[in-house]
Amino acid sequence: MQKIKSFLSLLLILSLFGGAACVKKDDLMPLAQMLMVPLSPDAVPTDFEINNQLFATTVSYSTTVGTTTYGLPYYTVQPGSVAVKYNITGTKNAFASATVNVENETAYSTFLIDSASKTKVAVVKDDVSAPTEGKVKLRFFHFSPNAPALDVTVGASGAKLFSNRSFNDQGSEDLQKFIEVDPGIYQFAFKTAGTNTTLYTTTSLNLQPNRVYTLAARGFVGGTGNRALGGWFYPNRPQ
Repeated sequence: MQKIKSFLSLLLILSLFGGAACVKKDDLMPLAQMLMVPLSPDAVPTDFEINNQLFATTVSYSTTVGTTTYGLPYYTVQPGSVAVKYNITGTKNAFASATVNVENETAYSTFLIDSASKTKVAVVKDDVSAPTEGKVKLRFFHFSPNAPALDVTVGASGAKLFSNRSFNDQGSEDLQKFIEVDPGIYQFAFKTAGTNTTLYTTTSLNLQPNRVYTLAARGFVGGTGNRALGGWFYPNRPQ
């Protein structure tokens, strides 16, 4: 718990210097963090709102084709019942919303997912504690609305890291958990579950020791450009 608290405090300090946080940290103030990610491939730009407070505006689904590395920070929130809304930019019209019971000294990721006509918010708890010394923590989410169940392997013929993952199946806490792998340069293949049919292979990703990362499938099978099936990558514990 102390490691998580120290990391969350570091995130807050970085947010303060980066202008993302709106409150000054008090050592006795309850602290939590929340990440907000637009992964609906065909949705228009969104505003991020937490408890009726605007945290970010005009954030679009990534224009990167293939694999994108996400860069927005965690935002500081007060623990308790937290209302998260993804609004159409410049309006109070929500694509989707969720109410989350946020725990003290805990980090969460929220994702706007699915096609624009049926968007929903997925919320997961982020275990940002350090991995075993010299190792890397990694997890995978399936956020491609029309893709079949997926296996994730190291390259085309390497070890299978994640098996039979279905769209938006991470409601089970077991499927939110991280595994540990060795650091190194990886390409991950997204395969139709139970087969050797590769639907997408990520670009090379550098997994550095003592870090924590999330990998996700995004886009549409059969889509074009940045809306095609691709990868999303984020360092939950950047340093």
